[in-house]
Amino acid sequence: MRLSTQLKLLKEKRKLTNQQLSDLSGVPVGTINRILSGQTDNPSFQTVCDMVMAMEGSLDELVGIKEDSPVEQRKTANPEIIKLYENMIDYKEKWIQRLFVCCCILTLVLIGIVAFDLMNPAIGFFRS
Repeated sequence: MRLSTQLKLLKEKRKLTNQQLSDLSGVPVGTINRILSGQTDNPSFQTVCDMVMAMEGSLDELVGIKEDSPVEQRKTANPEIIKLYENMIDYKEKWIQRLFVCCCILTLVLIGIVAFDLMNPAIGFFRS
């Protein structure tokens, strides 16, 4: 089955108009019209991906790799995995904050050294 036909079926299944699909996906209406009418033989992967994701579909489903699964089933994830990712994000955010503070301190120290060097022309790098 052609890509345009599969996208049309998915769009009809979700009961969306081309304009609604454009608003949800960020793909221009003209591009959607050309793809769905079959005028575009080889649309970009990103365009097709944006359209499918806006229709809450699956690329696997689109190309026939996997059967259609309910949207609720795809959206529910293991709470333990979610908690693990949240912990990882918190840990990384703390390290980013620490690195930012270290960079600020290092910058202030360097500015202080340069200021001291400029104020004491007899010693240091900037001599008169």
